[in-house]
Amino acid sequence: MTALPLISVVSPVYGCRDCLVELASRVRAGFEGAGLDWELILVDDRGPDEPWPVIAYLARGDGRIRGLRLARNHGQHLAIWAGLEAARGDWVAVVDCDLQDDPGVIPALHARALAAEADAVIVERGTWHDTRLRRMASRAYSRTLSWLTGFRIDNNIGNFGLYSRRMVDVLLQFRDKEVFLPVMVSLTGLPRVLFTLDRSGRHAGESSYNLLRLVRMAVAIIIRFSDRPLKLSVIVGLAFSGFAALFSVLLVVAWATGAFTVPGWTSIILSVWFLSGLILAVLGIHGFYVGRIFREVQDRPRIIVECTTDAAGR
Repeated sequence: MTALPLISVVSPVYGCRDCLVELASRVRAGFEGAGLDWELILVDDRGPDEPWPVIAYLARGDGRIRGLRLARNHGQHLAIWAGLEAARGDWVAVVDCDLQDDPGVIPALHARALAAEADAVIVERGTWHDTRLRRMASRAYSRTLSWLTGFRIDNNIGNFGLYSRRMVDVLLQFRDKEVFLPVMVSLTGLPRVLFTLDRSGRHAGESSYNLLRLVRMAVAIIIRFSDRPLKLSVIVGLAFSGFAALFSVLLVVAWATGAFTVPGWTSIILSVWFLSGLILAVLGIHGFYVGRIFREVQDRPRIIVECTTDAAGR
């Protein structure tokens, strides 16, 4: 008998302890009668609500549910990477644990991938249930990131999607210490298709992405995947140098015509302060890149898994 295709469903868990039972139930119901085998991998990213006891309970009740507990909080995308490394499936689905994206459509994503002969089906969000202000902020955030990185980052596309084993194996070859799934999927160059799905409200809990976390993630993405800020610093420097040269010519003309009679300007001090701040800002941008290089050459483990629910780990 031919074995059914195995779909690994990877879900990073942070601040969504109360969603886990419902998540497992929806995954189980979604694969019912679909002609697919499945496993659910819940990655405990050491959230403040201590989800591990619930994950262990679900794993004891259903052998298709597996849990990984990270040694510390690594962040959403590294938690996803831990799940990708543990996944055994022919296809791997990534879904957030807050149930804003319905895991019940994963069989439909699989059918779409086969029909399109694609290595990834990326879910594009249709109707949002967030506030208008949050949608506007998300759009502005994505456009800024796209401009600074040179990659198209769509605010309607998140982590939810289905990826072939070939795609996952290629992704796992990336050795970057910082990872960001949507950009890295595009970097593989493997064929992808979109699948539009309306987004629901959160089943429980609140988003852990406050303004500070979003800014930190944006800086990490920009520095990791693009050298555009370095190029912009050169352009800004040349622009100010050109302006200074032009202004110097005007000052010489003013002096020659006798129009310049004031021996000292307050504006000179202001200009010095402004240009000094600009120089420090440019040096700070370079410092970010040096810091990233420093982290890379340390070659520390990206992810540390404390324990799993597999076999003796239960």
